[in-house]
Amino acid sequence: MIFETYGLLTLAYIMFALTLSGGVKGVFGIGFPVVAMATLPLFIAPITAITIIALPIVVTNIQQLFSEEKWKYIILKYKYMAIFMMLASFLSSQILTQISVDLITAIIGFALALFAIYSLLNFTLPITAKPIWQIFAGASSGLLSGMTGIQSTAIIYFASLDISRNEFVGAVGYIFLVGGLGLSIGLINNNLLDSGAAILSVGAILFSVVGFKIGSLLRPYIGSELFKKVLFVMMLLIGTKQIYQFFI
Repeated sequence: MIFETYGLLTLAYIMFALTLSGGVKGVFGIGFPVVAMATLPLFIAPITAITIIALPIVVTNIQQLFSEEKWKYIILKYKYMAIFMMLASFLSSQILTQISVDLITAIIGFALALFAIYSLLNFTLPITAKPIWQIFAGASSGLLSGMTGIQSTAIIYFASLDISRNEFVGAVGYIFLVGGLGLSIGLINNNLLDSGAAILSVGAILFSVVGFKIGSLLRPYIGSELFKKVLFVMMLLIGTKQIYQFFI
């Protein structure tokens, strides 16, 4: 049924897009949902794309969090952000079937553009790890995550904190993990992550992991600065185009 629904060419493109997304994460440590949501909706519906990447987000970030020695410290330190991230992801995922595809596409475009602008300008904000900032960052990122799978504001939040690279990687993995859980539970509750979609999402884990492995092997050989700039400019263009199309 899955093959009949999407066709072999579309399935091949989905596999390629997931491998590419995993490869970007393998090179930079972030970017899987961002690249996936920039490429998958070119061939399939945005809601389908969100459903497909839900389980890979959870699995890849479980590994990312628990690969850090201080994972218990990270869980306790960012507990407020995690709670609001999960709640907001779940709640926003409940309206996926209630809003138009065009609006979802525009929201994805906004998330892509926001991430790209931050990455290109590399700015920071005067924020801290205090509960009020965690709650705001978790809730805002969760709202985007539940509707797009992209956690742009979480990346900006952690990058603005004065923390070590290891803590950054572990914290991003933690928050993306709980956001992915909230999204997955919401999709199941909404009957979007049904048996057919689950098969695709489980298969997506395999291609994401393969891409991640390829990316990690290529990391020493890729001119990362130029690659990043090209990647982020492309995301900005795609995001801007999606926003523009919504208003015309």
